[in-house]
Amino acid sequence: MRNYENLVIVKPTLTAEEIQATIAAIEEVITSNGGEIAATNAMGMRKLAYPINKNERGYYHVIYYTVAPSAISEIERRFRINEELLRFVTIKYDTNREIKAWNDLVTKANKTETVAAKEEVAPAAEEAPAAEEAPVAEEAPVTETTEAAAE
Repeated sequence: MRNYENLVIVKPTLTAEEIQATIAAIEEVITSNGGEIAATNAMGMRKLAYPINKNERGYYHVIYYTVAPSAISEIERRFRINEELLRFVTIKYDTNREIKAWNDLVTKANKTETVAAKEEVAPAAEEAPAAEEAPVAEEAPVTETTEAAAE
């Protein structure tokens, strides 16, 4: 098993759901050929250096994975067939120095995923205390009226 990185550029004319479905299909191609995805990095919509098929922008997505070298030809063939991809590039990490760099990239991509996941959870967590404070605020006036009635 060797370490690889794929950068794919998806057409910008697709909706967010279609882009996610295309990314899921790309990941399925890798896993169906015996690959194991280590990390992904959604770089988002970016301006291209030059127009590709009259598109000025593209959705960039990087996938880090390990797979047998014999499966790469099939993975790239399936990428070429996919009309929703503007471009893709496969990078092989072979030497010890490159493998260390690949491991660092995977670690960095996993950290950004966890930070993004925490940011998504954080707004929900901020809303929860506000909901908890509302009943407490309601209970306080009830307690005050009870004390007033007791006096």
